[in-house]
Amino acid sequence: MNSRRRWRDESPEEVEPMEVSGRPSKFARRTDHKEVMGTIENLMVKLSDYNSATVQGRIEDLSYYVTDTLHIYKWDILRILIECVVKYPMQSGAYATFVGLVNVRDYEFGGECLNCLMQQLLKSLHEGEWTKAQSLVLLLGDLVNTNVLTVGSMLQLLNALTDVCEEEGSPQRRRDFYAHLVLSALPLIGRELYEKKETALQALLKRLQLYIKKERSCTESARLLRIWSNSDVPQHEYLELLWLQIMRLLRDNWIEKELLRPYAAFDDTLSTALQHHLPALQPPRHEDDSLAYPRPWLVFRLFEVSDFPPNMHMPDELDIGRHAIEAHIMETVQLHHLERKTCAERLMAYCVAKPTLPMEHCIIEVLLGQMLQLPISPLLTINYGALIIELCKLVPDKFPRVVAQAADMLYTQLENMNASSFDRFVNWFSHHLSNFRYQWNWQDWENCITLPELHPSSMFVRELLKKCMRLSYHQHIVQLVPTTFAAMLPASPDPNFKYINELLPGARLAKHLLEAVRAKCAPELLGGLIEASTELEDGLKINVLMHTFLHLGCKSFTHIFSIFNKFQPVLKMLATSEANQMAMLNALFELWASNEHIKLVVADKLMKMHIVSNHAIVSWVFHPTLKPELVKMYMWELLNMTVKYTKHYMRATEECQFTDSNVLLLEIVQSCIKVLAAHQKMEQNLETDYWFDWVQGRLLELLFNFMDDGRSISSKLRQIALELEDTKRLANMLNDYLNYVA
Repeated sequence: MNSRRRWRDESPEEVEPMEVSGRPSKFARRTDHKEVMGTIENLMVKLSDYNSATVQGRIEDLSYYVTDTLHIYKWDILRILIECVVKYPMQSGAYATFVGLVNVRDYEFGGECLNCLMQQLLKSLHEGEWTKAQSLVLLLGDLVNTNVLTVGSMLQLLNALTDVCEEEGSPQRRRDFYAHLVLSALPLIGRELYEKKETALQALLKRLQLYIKKERSCTESARLLRIWSNSDVPQHEYLELLWLQIMRLLRDNWIEKELLRPYAAFDDTLSTALQHHLPALQPPRHEDDSLAYPRPWLVFRLFEVSDFPPNMHMPDELDIGRHAIEAHIMETVQLHHLERKTCAERLMAYCVAKPTLPMEHCIIEVLLGQMLQLPISPLLTINYGALIIELCKLVPDKFPRVVAQAADMLYTQLENMNASSFDRFVNWFSHHLSNFRYQWNWQDWENCITLPELHPSSMFVRELLKKCMRLSYHQHIVQLVPTTFAAMLPASPDPNFKYINELLPGARLAKHLLEAVRAKCAPELLGGLIEASTELEDGLKINVLMHTFLHLGCKSFTHIFSIFNKFQPVLKMLATSEANQMAMLNALFELWASNEHIKLVVADKLMKMHIVSNHAIVSWVFHPTLKPELVKMYMWELLNMTVKYTKHYMRATEECQFTDSNVLLLEIVQSCIKVLAAHQKMEQNLETDYWFDWVQGRLLELLFNFMDDGRSISSKLRQIALELEDTKRLANMLNDYLNYVA
C-alpha cells in the first residue's frame, strides 16, 4: 500500500507517519490541521538559516514531512512558502530546493506551485507590492536551478518584464523597477542561460543595455541624493551599479562565489525531475498616478581596501558578491529591526558564515549607509543606533573598533556632507556615546577648534556636545571633554530672570506675580493683577508674565507645564494676536537664552496648548533678530515638529487659519527663501557661504520630510522657483526637488 492511500484509509491516531524511502519520521504524529501547519511553518522559517550544512538537513526533513500530506494541505503549504519567500528573499535557493525535492516525488505539485507563484506575481505587480514581486522573481529564478522550471520559460518571463523598459510614455521609475527586477534575477540563473541559451541571453542583455545606457537618465536624482557633495567618494546610482556588476559577472562567465546555493547538495536527486513551463505573463499596463513605484537611491560606500583587517578581502564594488552580501544584511535589518537583540544575533550568524570576509566593516557600512540615506532613511535613526550598540555589546573586541573607525571617516568628510545626513550623524553619534559613558578620543578632532564657527567640522562638534548634554547634563560633559574644547562648549544652561533688577520697567509687577503664584492664587486673581497694571504695554506685561512663569518652573519641564496648565486662561487672554504670541516666544528666548532644549520643548508645548499658533512660531523662527539661530539644529527641529503637529493633530474646525499643513509648509518655504535671498544680496562676495549652505540644506530636509505636502503645493513652489532670478542655487534646488517628488 502506498503512503498516500495508507494516509487516506487509516486514521492519524492509528498510524505513525513514515517518510518516503521507508525511514521512520522524526516528527510526532499529526493530530489536527493547526498542529500540522504550525510544524510546517516552523520548519519552513528555519530554512532562512545561513548555515548551509544545517539548512540542507532541514530542507530534506521538510520535504519528507509534507510529501504525505500534500493532497490535504497543499494550498496552505503554498501560502506559507510565499510568505517565507517574501520575508527571506535572499534565501530563495533554500525554498526552491524544497520545492524541487517535492517536485521529484509529486510532479503535479510542482506545476501547481508555479501557477500559484505566477498568479501572485501578477497580483503583486497590479497592486504595487514591489518587494513581494522581486522575491517571487528570485524564487522563480532558483526554481530553474532546481530543475522545476525550464530555462526557456524563465527567459520568456524575463523578456516579458523587459518589454516594460521599452514602453513609450511610461515614467522612468516604472521602467527602472522592471529593469531592476530582471537584473536582480540574472546572477541566479546567468550560468544556466549562458550554457543553454547564450544567444537569447545576449539579446536580453542588449535590450537592457540600450535602456540603461541610452534611454534613461539619473540626473534628476544625482544632485539631491548625494550624501557627499564632492566626487571623490563613490556614489553609484543603484541600477547603474547593478548593471556594472552584471557586466563583470558576464566577463567572469557568470561564475560567482557569494550567492547561497543549497540545491547543489541535492543535484543527483533534482536532476531526475520533470520540468514545467510557465504560463505567459502580461505585465499590467501603466495608468497615471495609479501606483507609486520605488524611488531611486545611491549606494553608500565608506571603507576602502586599506581599512580592512590583514588577510581579509571584501569583494570589490563591481563584484556581484558585494551586492549579495549587502542584500543579506539589509534583509535581516528590515525583518528584525524592532528586535535589536535578535537582529544583532542574526547578523553575527551571517558573520560566522563568512569567516574570511571583513563582515563587521560591511555590516557597519550598510547600517550607516541606510541611516544617512537621502532623502530619508528607511528606518528611524534610533533603530540603527540601537542595533549598532547591540552589536558592540555582542562582539566587544571587534565592533566598537569598527564603529570608531567609521565615525572618524565620516568626520573627515563633514565638509562635503549633506545637511540632512549631518543632522542624523549628530543624533546617532550622541546617542551612541551616551551608551558608552561618552568615552571618545576627542584629541583626534581638535582641528575643529581653529576652524570658522560655521565650518561643518566645528558645527558638528558643537551640535554633538549639545545633544550629549540633552542626554546627560552640562557639568558632566564639561568634565569629560578636554579643556582645549572649552570654546566649543555651550554656556551653562541657566535661566536669566532679569526682573530681579528692581529698576527695570515691569519689575514691580513681576514681584506681585511671584508672590501671587507662590501663594497658590486662582487664575482670576492673577489675571486681575495683570489688567490692573494699566501703565504697562501689553508686550511688557506678557514679557513679565512669561519670565515669572519660567523662573518659577525652572527646576523641570513638569514644573513649567504645571504652571502653564493652571494659568492657561491667563495666557490665552493675553495671546490674542500674533504680536502677543511672538512676545511670549521672545520672553522664552530671553530667559533660557543658553538652553536650546528648553526653548524647543516649551515652544512646542505652547503650540499644543493652543496658546501660540503654528503660524506665530514660523514668523518667530524667521524673524531677522533670530538669523544667527537659523543654522542651529533645534530651530529646524521646532519647524519639523510644528508641521507634523499641524498635519496630524490640528483640525480645520479650530480657529487658527493655518490648520492645513500644506499652507503652513508654503509659509515656511516663502519665509525661508525671503531670508536666504536677503542674505545673498548682503554676502554675495563670499567665496564659501556656510550660513547659506546650512539654511538651504535644512529647508530641503524639511521639504523631504513632508513630500506629500510638497507635492500638493508643487505648482506654487514652481512659481516661486521661476521668480528666483537672482538666486539660481535656490531655484535649482526647488526644481530638483519638484522633479523628484513629481
